[in-house]
Amino acid sequence: MSGRWHIALGFALTGDELDLDVAADGGPGDEPNPERLVTQLEQGGWSRERILEHALSRVTGDLSWPHFVPAELRTGCGAAQFHAALGATRALLDLQVLESRPPSGRTRLSPDEERLLRDVPPHHGV
Repeated sequence: MSGRWHIALGFALTGDELDLDVAADGGPGDEPNPERLVTQLEQGGWSRERILEHALSRVTGDLSWPHFVPAELRTGCGAAQFHAALGATRALLDLQVLESRPPSGRTRLSPDEERLLRDVPPHHGV
């Protein structure tokens, strides 16, 4: 792994290439650490609220969020591991979903839908 994990993950969340790949011991981070990333983002001015505001502004503007991370920032980061680390980071930030909706209520089937439900092939023995 390349030590670019936190830069790539930070870019996905903020759209900015932030200097986030330094491990606690001062060396490059060679694996994702969502807890440390959240702390580094907060120290860099990217609180949960700011990330949420940024994400909502992108989504309401019909833009994608999380951001697409360019290949040069993802070098050495496996796709599945990156996706899992991004999901874990979003979970820590409580940003798995940007909008909570109540469950949809039951609706009455139209006559055509009811007819389709009763329509079965002859081999079903009805």
